[in-house]
Amino acid sequence: MKKRFYVLVLCLALVLSHSVVAEKIVDRYDQIFDASQDAGRLTARFIQLTTRSDDKSGDCAILTSPDGKVMIIDAGNPSTFSDLDSVLKALGITRIDYLVASHPHVDHIGSFAQLISTYEIGRVYTSELVYPNPHYNNYMEAIKQTQTPHLILAEGDTFMFGASVLVEVFHPAPGIEYYDGYPAQSTQFINNHSLVMKITYGESSFLFGGDLYTSGEKDVVERYGDRLHVDVFKVGHHGDSTSSSKSYRTAISAKIAVMMHDAIADLNVYRKYKREGADTYITSIDGCVLVSTAGNGEYTVITQYDRMNDFLN
Repeated sequence: MKKRFYVLVLCLALVLSHSVVAEKIVDRYDQIFDASQDAGRLTARFIQLTTRSDDKSGDCAILTSPDGKVMIIDAGNPSTFSDLDSVLKALGITRIDYLVASHPHVDHIGSFAQLISTYEIGRVYTSELVYPNPHYNNYMEAIKQTQTPHLILAEGDTFMFGASVLVEVFHPAPGIEYYDGYPAQSTQFINNHSLVMKITYGESSFLFGGDLYTSGEKDVVERYGDRLHVDVFKVGHHGDSTSSSKSYRTAISAKIAVMMHDAIADLNVYRKYKREGADTYITSIDGCVLVSTAGNGEYTVITQYDRMNDFLN
């Protein structure tokens, strides 16, 4: 009888403990997707996507310029479209001025066809890399059917994101040479042809580089060196060990690093950014992450969730 009593007490304690923890969970979704805070600021929202397929969810960042233009860089796999659609509706966005594909892997362009068919798109930016698979073909067909302007970017190109934000393209170089048998065994080749874009507003700066591998990073560092330095970095290849080489991290020297993934791709990579002084976030842990600046080199960061323990410290 006494043993049964202790078991019941223990079960009750666990239930109460779980309830207390549950009460402490804060969800700042509404705060992060409140567009009223965006005016006069460059804001990046790194979206937590949920995969409903065998593919990882992938990357998606929504940027708003100080004058209200909208840029989306990558858009997860096709099954994540409902997540993206929900946050765009929460923000009141009906037009996407710039839709950018870092590279044509399914976890980056999988929702492009649905976006192009559902929303008004100002223009689509991609590299010149052609990747003949169904997901790539679907969004190319959507571009054609909607007559959406499609612009090719390569090293040396620049464009304005709204009236006051400069976008510089550092990679890939124009004139891609395909190997015999492409696209068989092309994962690294495609990742190493990711667009690398530096986005600058006043004294504030961001870098997006898709899934560039360490060999591609070495090439970019050799060409651009300290020009890669930014305050905010979308960590390459979801924080995996294929990327984030020492020379690349040093050249970038970010204050804020964000990894978009369903999990922690490589804990050592995360710890390297932390040790080097970057405030480092992972969407699988922190939820959606908002990073906003008035262009003065200072940043407001809001995470959807608080961390419930310190195992990542």
